Amino acid sequence: MHGNLGFSPTKGESVISAIEQTLPYTLQIIFFSLVFTIAIGVLSGLLAARYAGKLPDKVSRALYIIGFASPPFFIALAVILFFTLVLPILPTSGGINVSIPPPPTITSIPILDALITGDWSAFESLLAHAILPSLANALAVYGVLTRILRSSLLDVMKSNFVTAARARAIPERKIFFGHAFKNSLVTVITLVSLLFTFILGSTIFVEYVFSYPGIGDYAVESALQIDYPSILAITLTFALMIIIANLLADILYAVVDPRIRYR
Repeated sequence: MHGNLGFSPTKGESVISAIEQTLPYTLQIIFFSLVFTIAIGVLSGLLAARYAGKLPDKVSRALYIIGFASPPFFIALAVILFFTLVLPILPTSGGINVSIPPPPTITSIPILDALITGDWSAFESLLAHAILPSLANALAVYGVLTRILRSSLLDVMKSNFVTAARARAIPERKIFFGHAFKNSLVTVITLVSLLFTFILGSTIFVEYVFSYPGIGDYAVESALQIDYPSILAITLTFALMIIIANLLADILYAVVDPRIRYR
């Protein structure tokens, strides 16, 4: 209640200070993970629904089942191996290049601070270091969005108003993207709020594998050191983040669907 969460032997400082240093990096990862998840999941879901029962649908289904069935740390290791041996264009460890000083603190979010201050070298380095951990997170969870979006789109395409639209000779592409997809957005928002929880959990393993200096890496170090004050504080932080994410999802329902009103 007083905000005193104790002392962290793992970091050698107060738990609050340790969280203030690590949480911003995790927020960066979560943001880009959600962007990648939505982009890959929606595109894959649209492709699977548009070509239901055909080769693109079967390939999409196989890929998202493999991704969702694989543990996050395995996907993170696979991403590291691929971008180390096959396509070495992005860094596979750390949060920023050791030769580049961090940007001045304004918002406490390093990549946002670099953008605000115009520190482009720090911005490019922070962005490059955040891409692969975020991609690993997205590959682990995007299949849920793909599967539910595909099912929702196929259900909407069988509804009466779609049949009426076809009877009025409205092009099939316009029906699919302008009517069916729009009516499936509420489902997408619901899933994103749930996927936030999955991403938050997988971030713990992904950050540790990538040696990314976020709260996930801090959580693993605290568990290995049996650092109870840090473990309790991290649990509290994760719980608050999930509550906030669910609240934002509830608010967005009314934005997407005009039939939903809060009184």
